[in-house]
Amino acid sequence: MPRRTRVAVTYRVIWHWRLPIFQRLAADPAYEMCVFHGADFPGTKTVNAKRIEGVPHRQLFTLRFLSRMGLPEWPLCPTLIWRLWRFRPDVILAEGNSNLVNNILTFCYATLTRTPVVFWTLGELKGEQKQGIVNRVYRRVTRWMEQHSAALLGYSSRALDYFQRNGYPTEKQFRAVNVVDTDAIPPRVAAAADQVGPLRTSLKLDDKQVVLFVGAIIPQKRMEDLVDAFEIVRRAQPNSHLLIVGDGPYLPTLREYIAKSEARADVSTVGKVVEGVSAYFLLGDVLVLPHLGGLAISEALAHGIPVIATNADGCEEDLIVDGYDGYLVPVGQPTALADRILSLLSDPQLLAEMKTNALQMIAERHNVHTYLGGIKDAIDYAAKKNASH
Repeated sequence: MPRRTRVAVTYRVIWHWRLPIFQRLAADPAYEMCVFHGADFPGTKTVNAKRIEGVPHRQLFTLRFLSRMGLPEWPLCPTLIWRLWRFRPDVILAEGNSNLVNNILTFCYATLTRTPVVFWTLGELKGEQKQGIVNRVYRRVTRWMEQHSAALLGYSSRALDYFQRNGYPTEKQFRAVNVVDTDAIPPRVAAAADQVGPLRTSLKLDDKQVVLFVGAIIPQKRMEDLVDAFEIVRRAQPNSHLLIVGDGPYLPTLREYIAKSEARADVSTVGKVVEGVSAYFLLGDVLVLPHLGGLAISEALAHGIPVIATNADGCEEDLIVDGYDGYLVPVGQPTALADRILSLLSDPQLLAEMKTNALQMIAERHNVHTYLGGIKDAIDYAAKKNASH
């Protein structure tokens, strides 16, 4: 029997939406895996899943650094090198840009032991070129890590473009389009079927066309653009309603903005929903992401909901084929958002076609199996490269 590849995964936290992919990787007999992660950042979305089952993992002592510069929450786990030394991985699968401080420790260990690293990254957000000394240092350190990784694993085709622009060898580039556990959604849809009618009534959405948003409520999402776009939509389609599902530090500010909108009577904010969110997706006619986000796209498509998005994490360019299962519009243009929303709400036949196409996109092109396949390809490449040295 071939020896199992020992894989150490280094991650800030084990998010509830990342847990399924780790469970599938851990269940694969080709790998012996352990996730080394930090503790929660209270008051942020950087928190571990409530129940972590089916994944060997170690939560490490964590020093927390809250960013005030538009960068992620950064943990420092001082015992990470020691934990890696005890585990002795064949390959390290490292969360990319967002785990910069721990990655410095990871690469110290990898360099000393000649352990190959798979750098799992979104590459670079479209239009994001922050200035300042901290961001310059951040980019230089990240670039060094990319250069010294055995394999680069991108969230999207945009990440592959980023790798190409920076001259990295093509053979070390891999793509795993970022999606939710798409296999888990059909059972959730079946379980939610009886909930949709009562939920629609309780939210006073009977006979309404529902424009949906699902995700964290943070300033970077440009939620005001969505509210402004919906004002335009409601003038043309008075039976429309904007349903916002999600929580975050910016929610009180957003609610104040909604209260000043002429469309406020037809805008609802229901807070964070994890268990039972399928019922809310099934209420929607179209999902709209005014900026950033990513996993909500695949989740909506898997529920048969077309998506209108601007710049997300790059996966929108793989998951949304313009005019097939949704639309891509420029960021910061509420009128363009409104035009695309109205094109669907005013054309029942087009909306029905796009709902069918949304399901086909997940079934045929990008799903949890293609996602896991890309991750495995990168790990196997790094392991073989290491074995040949």
